[in-house]
Order: sequence, then structure tokens, then C-alpha cells
Amino acid sequence: SSGINAEWPLRPGERDMELELGDDYILDLKKHYDLPNPDDKYDDIPEVWEGHNIADFVDPDIVTKLDELEKEEAMLEEAGVYESEDENLTEEQKDIREKAGLIRKEKAIIRHKHRLNKHSNRTPMSERVVRKKQGIKRARSISRMSQDESMEVDTKFQTKKVKPGRDVSGLRDAKMVKEVRKKMKKSQIKMNQFGKAGEADRHIAAKLPKHLFSGKRGAGKTDRR
Repeated sequence: SSGINAEWPLRPGERDMELELGDDYILDLKKHYDLPNPDDKYDDIPEVWEGHNIADFVDPDIVTKLDELEKEEAMLEEAGVYESEDENLTEEQKDIREKAGLIRKEKAIIRHKHRLNKHSNRTPMSERVVRKKQGIKRARSISRMSQDESMEVDTKFQTKKVKPGRDVSGLRDAKMVKEVRKKMKKSQIKMNQFGKAGEADRHIAAKLPKHLFSGKRGAGKTDRR
């Protein structure tokens, strides 16, 4: 009446095996897999890979289908189907293709204009930065003129005095400017490593720090003020 055949051998459950083996017990759920080949039970095949179910892409006839598709493509190429595609287009399809070409051309022109206007839309540099850059360029031009004495220079440029920038004033040539800047960077290395404040860093110290000058003084606090 219970539906259990007495002749069937009772298989021990996982709980019985756990109690029997103790610390040596390992839960193995793959041993009950019913597969045609028992050796395939422990194959490491992911069920989901990159958000897709592997079973959806399994096709045993994929190689046969691929061969048939390649043969069909070869026959179409021999028949010249792809070569005569433009000839079989209707007037409406040709008009659509022509308009698409014009749209692509217009987009290319707009993109080119945007690249040209990209530099003109930049924020203007401050007068100080402009003067600094002009001073460096002037110093370079002076050093080149002194190196090449045989080069002819217009008289109006000879009489005109060129005022060097503040960072290059007092220096002979571009070589000396480069050497001075190298030493300046080297002197800043240690200060930058320790994060120390330099001469250009602003610091406004509080005259009366709040945590020291607020509240009542208790016993024993006078020596800390």
C-alpha cells in the first residue's frame, strides 16, 4: 500500500554517509547525474557565460549547416548576383542611396568645421601668461641671432629693443636658461616629496584657535593655554 517494493535495495542517503564517514565526508551531487557516458559527469562546463545560457548555443548540426551556407554563397557569387545588385535597384532605392551619400558628406563638413573652430573657442590666456610665453620666444630668437652673425637683419629690427621675460632676465642664452630651470626643478624635489609649503603657498594662521579659546577652564587646564 505504501508503494515501496521490498525487493528494491535501499540506497544510503547523504545524511547516513555523512554520519558514517565523519570528517572524511564530501558532498558530491554530480555522482547521481544520469548521462550516457559516466566519464562526463565531472566536466567543468559553465551553465551561464557572459550573461548567455550555453545550452541556447549548442547545435550538433552546425558544421553541416555551415558547409551548406558556404556552397550557397559560392553559387551566388558565380551567378553574379552581388555584382548586379545596383542594377536591380528601383528609383526610390537609388534616391534613398543618393540622399544618404549627401547626408554623410554634410556630416563630414560639419565635423571639419567643428575641428577648425575648436581652437578659436578656447578661453583667452591671461596677460601674464602671454607675456611669459612671448619672453621665452624672444630670448630664443636673440640667442639664435647672436649665434649666426652672418645673417642679415632688417635695420628696424636692429634698433628695436627686445625686453626679455622676468624668468629669463639676466641670462645670456637659451643654454643658460635651460640650466637654470633644471637647477630650479631639482631644488623643488625634496620640498615636493615631503609636501612642505613653499614660498608661493598662502597661509593665514588663526590668531585665536577656537579649540583652545572656547569654553570654561577646569582645574589643571591653565598650563595648556
